[in-house]
Amino acid sequence: MGMTESERFHFDLAGFLVRPAILSADEVAEIRDQIDRIKHNPESLPPEHRSVPGGASSLLIDHPKVVEVLHDLIGPNIRLESPGCVWRKKGERHGDLHGGGPKQIDPIFGYRVQNERIHAGMVRVIFELSDIGKGDAGTHFIAGSHKANFPMHPDHLELDDESKRSPFLVNYECPAGSAVFFSENTCHAGPEWKRDDPRVTILHAYSHLATHWHRLHVPPVVLNSLPPEKRAYFREPWIADFRSKPTAHNTIERFVEKDEPVIRTDHQ
Repeated sequence: MGMTESERFHFDLAGFLVRPAILSADEVAEIRDQIDRIKHNPESLPPEHRSVPGGASSLLIDHPKVVEVLHDLIGPNIRLESPGCVWRKKGERHGDLHGGGPKQIDPIFGYRVQNERIHAGMVRVIFELSDIGKGDAGTHFIAGSHKANFPMHPDHLELDDESKRSPFLVNYECPAGSAVFFSENTCHAGPEWKRDDPRVTILHAYSHLATHWHRLHVPPVVLNSLPPEKRAYFREPWIADFRSKPTAHNTIERFVEKDEPVIRTDHQ
């Protein structure tokens, strides 16, 4: 069904969007358990489950409530460039505010709207596997920075001193099992986690099938364990092969039918 008009308006205005509780409590528990083991006891898992997106986390690769949003933001031809997981303890953080500004003209990270259609570059999806309260240190954004035409001003990059934070710095609250979508060009950061219980997330980076930014780091044993319809999200970045007659198009359906391997260069 795609994004609602309200969701589309919010994403265009702020540069991010929250879809609450797209996962069930059982799905959240199973994926949290996998991440706990990956971080603290990987030998308790079979080799193909010791990294995302294998095992329970494979559910997230092509979750329908995620894919329909990505099709509206990027288009029907998407790739999953970079999956990863986070187990953040109290006192840990993820860098300073970064992104935003003139990178919007970059075809990989950029953002524009034309003919009533959003054309986003790389879109991140945070799968929150912990409840996020308004005062918690979930991911923070400088609202609207995905469309900024000037570099981020230092006055808006304070993260630690709450009294000096930008009036445009916003976060969100959502239950565990929610998905947070944001343009890679939205200025963002993960502040210091305040709670005693860890912040557990999976972070995916999706992009257009014709582009490629991240070097794929998923171990082959994990990638090869996925069924073809999920492995297809890691296929090579090309749209059409004019050497073949008729022209071959790099669709998910073609990939699944041919059951092609994902070409690897970093583990061979």
